[in-house]
Amino acid sequence: MKGIYPYINKRLLHLKNFVLLLLLFSSCTIPRKYQKGKPFVFSNSIEVKGGNFTREERTTLKQRLNAQLDDSSRIVTKDVMFVLHYIQKPPVFDTNSADRSARNMRASMLHLGYYNATASFKTDTIHSGKQQRIHVKYFVEAGKPTLIDTLSYRLKRSDLQKIAVENSKQTFLKENKPITKSAVLSEISRMVDLYRNNGYYKFTSDELRVRGDTTIEALTNISDDPFEQLQAIADAQAQRDSPKIKLALVLNPPSDSSKLKQYRINNIYILPDYIPGDKLKDSSLTEVIARNYIIRYHSQLFKNRFLARSAFFRKGDLYSQDDYYKTLASFAKASVWQSVNILATEVKDSAYKVDLIIQLIPADKFGFEAAIEAIYSANSNTNATAVAGAGGLIGFSGNVSLLNRNLAREGIKMTHTVSAGVELNKNRGTQTSVNNIINSNEVNYSNSIVFPKLVFPLNKFNNKNLLLGESFINSNISYINRLNLFDLQNLKLGVGYNLSKKQGKQWTFKLLNVEFSRLYNKSPSFDSTLDANPFLRYSFNTALVAGLINAGYSSIYTNPKNNKKQHSFKFNLEESGLILGAFFKKYMRHFVKTDVQYIYSRSFPKAAFVTKFFAGVGIPLNKDTTLPFFKQYFGGGSNSMRGWPVRGIGRGSQPLAPYKSTRFNDRTGDMQLEANIEYRYDIAQLIPNTLVLKGAFFADIGNIWNLRNSKPGGGTDSAQFKMKNIYKDLGVTAGTGFRLDFNYFILRFDLGFRFKRPETRYINDGWKIPSLSFKDVLPKLFLKGDNEEYRIWRYENFNFTIGIGYSF
Repeated sequence: MKGIYPYINKRLLHLKNFVLLLLLFSSCTIPRKYQKGKPFVFSNSIEVKGGNFTREERTTLKQRLNAQLDDSSRIVTKDVMFVLHYIQKPPVFDTNSADRSARNMRASMLHLGYYNATASFKTDTIHSGKQQRIHVKYFVEAGKPTLIDTLSYRLKRSDLQKIAVENSKQTFLKENKPITKSAVLSEISRMVDLYRNNGYYKFTSDELRVRGDTTIEALTNISDDPFEQLQAIADAQAQRDSPKIKLALVLNPPSDSSKLKQYRINNIYILPDYIPGDKLKDSSLTEVIARNYIIRYHSQLFKNRFLARSAFFRKGDLYSQDDYYKTLASFAKASVWQSVNILATEVKDSAYKVDLIIQLIPADKFGFEAAIEAIYSANSNTNATAVAGAGGLIGFSGNVSLLNRNLAREGIKMTHTVSAGVELNKNRGTQTSVNNIINSNEVNYSNSIVFPKLVFPLNKFNNKNLLLGESFINSNISYINRLNLFDLQNLKLGVGYNLSKKQGKQWTFKLLNVEFSRLYNKSPSFDSTLDANPFLRYSFNTALVAGLINAGYSSIYTNPKNNKKQHSFKFNLEESGLILGAFFKKYMRHFVKTDVQYIYSRSFPKAAFVTKFFAGVGIPLNKDTTLPFFKQYFGGGSNSMRGWPVRGIGRGSQPLAPYKSTRFNDRTGDMQLEANIEYRYDIAQLIPNTLVLKGAFFADIGNIWNLRNSKPGGGTDSAQFKMKNIYKDLGVTAGTGFRLDFNYFILRFDLGFRFKRPETRYINDGWKIPSLSFKDVLPKLFLKGDNEEYRIWRYENFNFTIGIGYSF
């Protein structure tokens, strides 16, 4: 313990010096290709005073104001590895351009409801050699926002007035909130959508105006631009200490009176195999009528009930814009048409009716895909005959799939997928006892059938409000051979439903979920490992999982005010044996398992910050002591704790297998906690529009545990989860990586270092900075040959992986 603190202090001193050096370089900004002898813009800064803004809103406001800079005042800065900044062709300073920028900023503040805002600037000239660098600082005084006093509807027509009042709670113009251009335009758009959903097919935003208190003389005239009038209102009240506006939404009578009439749906035509240029009444088309839909086709590629079920319109109903978009989405999600279009035409000589023509261009019935993937890990501890950590694994996998998009002519999708993979020992027969080049191999076949509706027993719940209700039957059979360990056969069957009412949110329910894994051909060395570890012996055996209560929920939310922020959430619940355990005795495993995952991402112009949190636990029931191994959690590899090889971390503070150990060393558990942080940034465009080199810094925190004591006869078990030990048991990795972004896929290289190792928790709680210096960094990371010291260091401190796609 005493000897480690001077070591840590020395490393911290080096880190401090490095940070100071980094800060020195980070302030280095170099202008390029400037006009010699003329002052040029070197920097722009914006200071905002006043206003009711949160810290985040103020940051967003500065970004908004920065976008108002005049073209002749903008500077383009290119960053290189965070430390060097180049200004490309800085513009010659122009007072008129700076003044236009200030006026643009004031106009932008008007749109946010700050009608009394002012904007100004001042400049500082700094001479650097022969350069005349101009630093421009803009000052924006926000003042007080103009608030909404009241909002009323004065539409002069009882039908329009009734609809407006009944839906007034959804207004964007809230009392005591700033009157912004965005809110005004959103309210007008909301009202237009509201009327178009109530039959006013031809209603547009030109028919509405937002007016203020008409007792003010400046407000007696209606401007063509509704926002200009609101500005006039604010100007008239500029001297008030707490400026407020009384608003009214009024009707701007159109010259075409039909815009204020309600339209009903006349005929609905569906052209399921439309060819551009087809005429609606072409004699070559076959016509049938199903559920009051007129279907006209060249060939009957689709059943009539499938077409009728996908449409939301009904003959005789009031026209609804929502039904229009729902119908578009319903046909598009079926994935059997490459193009979906709906034409609405007014019926001549009728009492305000429209015909709807749904034009559908079919996609190819069959689709074929093939993919190849490779993954590399510098360390390996997953083979009973391998020297743990001394070698490395290279994995290759490939798959081919055939998709039928229109099975039984009802838009039923069936997918057949065949995949195979092999895992190779990289250092076979060199410095290890590994003689087999193949570590493991796998063959897999899966079949998926997706029905574009809810089938029995939920078929009675098929309705037009459940836009994305579908059913599925998934099956899978696989064979895995772990050389010198065991063979494994696996069968899976899942029957259930996907339900989604809102875009980005989906529920998955499985009415039946069955998995059967048969473990056989166990090697003597594997048997001896299981005999020595009763807990493993119970996990690794033939097992049946069968449950009726399985549910999952996923959602993706993008902030409408800031689409650079995205939240993703997933939840899963699974059981086995609670109900079906009474019918199946042999091999049945009893447990309840649940896990949650949350991902937050924030995008910047050339960078992104992403965090992930995961927590999962499986609770064995009855006499079961653990989950079956194919249901257990594991960490490590290219998508998890990247400082450890796959299945390499844990359980708890369980010691690592000794270097050059030949025992089976897969590490899986009933519980997992993990958090990941990653900062991604662009480095260089290697090939325009094709290949971008990107970088990343990341940190991973987490581990896996057993829930129950795995030691025969009891006693302290370092693999068991205990709340009092959670801090000591957590592993911490940090590292960097590079990505080759080919647009359609990403090749990823990650170097992960272990800064906190659970197996050494009794020394400084496991914290230890990996010993690296400029002299030995490359040999320690990549040296091959007889240097056993470096190989041991890699085994205990480091992992290098190659993967495809982002880790999360």
